[in-house]
Amino acid sequence: MYGNLFLYDSKYKLVAFESGSLSSSRCLILIGGLTDGLLSLPYVEKLSSKLESLSKPYSLIQPLFRSSNLQYGWHTINDDIEDLKCLINYLINNRNHLKSIILMGHSTGCQDIIHYLRQDKNHSKIIQVILQGPVSDREYLSKISSTKDQLDYCFKNSKYINEWLPRYLHDPPLTIQRCLSLNQQNSIEDFFSSDLTDEQLKNIYDNIETPITWIWSKQDEYVPNDIKYHVENFVKNKLANKNNSTFILLDMNK
Repeated sequence: MYGNLFLYDSKYKLVAFESGSLSSSRCLILIGGLTDGLLSLPYVEKLSSKLESLSKPYSLIQPLFRSSNLQYGWHTINDDIEDLKCLINYLINNRNHLKSIILMGHSTGCQDIIHYLRQDKNHSKIIQVILQGPVSDREYLSKISSTKDQLDYCFKNSKYINEWLPRYLHDPPLTIQRCLSLNQQNSIEDFFSSDLTDEQLKNIYDNIETPITWIWSKQDEYVPNDIKYHVENFVKNKLANKNNSTFILLDMNK
């Protein structure tokens, strides 16, 4: 896969890889999930080619955040938002011809986008959001036997949120703060859990104005078994109508 690697944050030495239509005035920023990095998602080459073939082509930008690869454990979702804002500001300030941006999240990357939109809901350049696999980390992790031991340790040591969990409990490194953020109900990044109430969903999404395309797969190992009900619950809350959003439930692996 060919493209340009560029530095967008000199403070943290963060880079992004751009492919496809490099001279385009439009770009899609793809944000991966936990452990993802450059080129880690299997569909990026096809996505880049498809974006390039559109009548109004887009380039594909894959950024590295401070939390990318195995570094998610000692960074927060707020760090991700800071990095995303830095990337968007870099593109706007260095590309006078830039017309529009699409944000696409994969798995936990969807949480980054929702958290960003809640803080910066009126960004004129961002015309569309795509959430691919927007599922609950909390619900998935609750099915793993080691999660209970991790949470027990975190609750006992909650005064020391920036300290690490012991390696026998979690490897790669994970802070108490991030462990709680990923696992606690109604936390700063609990946006997609199937047990969220109507009021909680309204509080999360009510002020988001950017159109969202939601994409789930029935065969995705991370989605809840009652995914059809889960999707209907989002529609019932009129998120589709309010945000001019689209809901897609696929019968294939994501």
